[in-house]
Amino acid sequence: MTTIKATCPACGEVALTAEDIVLRIASVDEANSYGFSCPRCSEFIQKPADERIVHLLLTGGVRPIPVHVPAEVLEYKEGPPITHDDILAFHEGLEGERWFDELLGRKPAAPPRLGA
Repeated sequence: MTTIKATCPACGEVALTAEDIVLRIASVDEANSYGFSCPRCSEFIQKPADERIVHLLLTGGVRPIPVHVPAEVLEYKEGPPITHDDILAFHEGLEGERWFDELLGRKPAAPPRLGA
């Protein structure tokens, strides 16, 4: 049985077996990760897994779990993070009857003329 050494932030280096490690393989290398429960403190430790780590773990007998990562996760995001005030303003906007037109930037239709 192969012994795989990993590092727990609290306990330092620990010895694991292939069955102790969860290896998540995504469609893009940046989303790969591995995790394990520390045999000393029982905390679950999760770390990113670059191509070298993935190769070492696979060579050590760790079975990978395929993971689907939505493309939106990898998109570049601009602007500040959404705040609670932003969510509240959005909620209040949805309470109106014309929220969809406002969202699309449509101007309200002119009221019908009487007697025309």
